[in-house]
Amino acid sequence: MLRQQIYEVFTQFEEQCGELYLELSVRFAANPELSWFWVDMAMEEKQHAGMLYHCSITGMLSNQLPSSEQIMQLAGLFKRLRQRVRAPGLTVDDAFGIAIDLESCEINDIYNNLTAKIIGPSYVLRKKIELASSNHLEKLKTAATRFGVSPSMTQRLESLLANQQVGLPM
Repeated sequence: MLRQQIYEVFTQFEEQCGELYLELSVRFAANPELSWFWVDMAMEEKQHAGMLYHCSITGMLSNQLPSSEQIMQLAGLFKRLRQRVRAPGLTVDDAFGIAIDLESCEINDIYNNLTAKIIGPSYVLRKKIELASSNHLEKLKTAATRFGVSPSMTQRLESLLANQQVGLPM
């Protein structure tokens, strides 16, 4: 797969992340605060897609590309997550489990590698840094407490965050 094609695939993956979060926002529309939390998560993913698209069309392409195997694994993950989001009787715990699976996969590391060559005006670089440093697992943990997610789900988030802080693979 050519570098340009990999960027197109990952732009679509980031779009799919956003779509999954938007679907969660619709599923929880009866709880406006929770629904808007998912919208906020979706918008950050859509911004990731925009940054990748920008890299692609301007030729700011990384040399650190994901393998075909990583791409296939992520494609499979998105297919499974879509099915879970659309499952009848989706609970708040289920939604947070989906988000945890999405945020703990390797897509964020790959995104950081693919956007490593972004250069531009200071506001572009600020946005790149903001998006790269945005910690969705931390946001999920804070939201899990706010929305009454089960202790087991909260413990899962805490474990992932602890591993992240000591640099262990997730």
